[in-house]
Amino acid sequence: MKNIQDEQKQEQGPHQPGQCVYCGNNPVPHFINWYNESLNILLTPFRQFLLYNPLSQKIKKWFSRGKISFKILSAAEKFGIVKRQDDVTKCKVRRAQVLWEEAKKRGINFYELLLFGRGFDTYLAEKTGKEKIIFSGLPRPDDYNGSVLDVMDDKWLLKKILMEHGLPVPFGGSAWRFGEAAAIFEKIQKNGSGGQPACVIVKPRTGSRGRHSTTFIKNLKGLKQAFKIAKKLNFWAVVEEQLDGPVYRATVINNELVGVLRGDPPQVSGDGVLNIEQLVNKKNSQPHEGVANILIDQKMEIFLEKQGLTAKSVPKEGGLVNLSEKIGVSYGGSSSEDFDICHPENKSLFVRAARAVGDPIVGFDFIIPDITKPYSQQHCGFIEANSLPFINLHHDPLKGAPRNAAAKIWDMLGW
Repeated sequence: MKNIQDEQKQEQGPHQPGQCVYCGNNPVPHFINWYNESLNILLTPFRQFLLYNPLSQKIKKWFSRGKISFKILSAAEKFGIVKRQDDVTKCKVRRAQVLWEEAKKRGINFYELLLFGRGFDTYLAEKTGKEKIIFSGLPRPDDYNGSVLDVMDDKWLLKKILMEHGLPVPFGGSAWRFGEAAAIFEKIQKNGSGGQPACVIVKPRTGSRGRHSTTFIKNLKGLKQAFKIAKKLNFWAVVEEQLDGPVYRATVINNELVGVLRGDPPQVSGDGVLNIEQLVNKKNSQPHEGVANILIDQKMEIFLEKQGLTAKSVPKEGGLVNLSEKIGVSYGGSSSEDFDICHPENKSLFVRAARAVGDPIVGFDFIIPDITKPYSQQHCGFIEANSLPFINLHHDPLKGAPRNAAAKIWDMLGW
């Protein structure tokens, strides 16, 4: 249950015939993704040892002092392999655009690097009196270690770190065999909140945008199907309790909370007369700028069925019906910047989590029923973290006051 708003503006639009319904609007090649992500998890211990031991850190500092990256860039530009472009409007990555716009205000020269004429989310920044930098995605401080990056994008490793620090996470675990998944499922059922068996969510151990995630799992038959779906993108799957409530993206930069963006899936509110299909059509007839129409497709039918509903069901008056696991405007959902109404205890929690993870830039996905009330009084938890959060989410909410997260990035660098 990821993908708060359309995390990039280059979303691929509504689901197209022939696309994987479990990937949603952002399909990936299954086998390539499975191979890369599974291998990354397998090699994490070796990579941590090889890249972050004292000797490798000394070598890294030596390369940094020699500015090898700029020599490589100079050679690549000389042979026409890489080019710079300085027009922010031509950049297709909205996260980079907001960073670029803030850079202009500060007198920072900002360039997008193009590899054979195509952007690859890599940039060059320079300012008088400062050493110019090359970075991918988002810049981090010169003395940045980077060892935690392997942990942040691994949902199971992140869960273990947060649990060790006494921070709330949904009960669950990682499994590569169905027998393991079934055992975790049974434990979740026995430990459901409110004295009721809990619903379960299954998702790939790595990945984003809710790809191949399945919610409202209530029996072993559903678990088996969900497990197969998740394992198409990773050798390992995470099986955990499904929390109720909106998903919040809490972004922390340099141990300062800079934004708390609420993300909602496509929803309709019942009036006791119209059925779900009619409510969707009515909502689509009153479009909101920047929000895609809600599609009634196979995936929605499956999602509704898990809730005991169909497109012909008539919700009670005032009853809110979620229509998808996917969250974001590209699916017909919504977003709201709720930093100003976030309870102080919750703000403190997000900073504590960032300190526990140990990275200067982190975007947490957190589910909580009511962000205005203390987390300690609610059933809630962290579900994921992002090592390369889309800070533009806080600049472009549909509702609420925008937050200038890009400014905090440059402040962190002292620019």
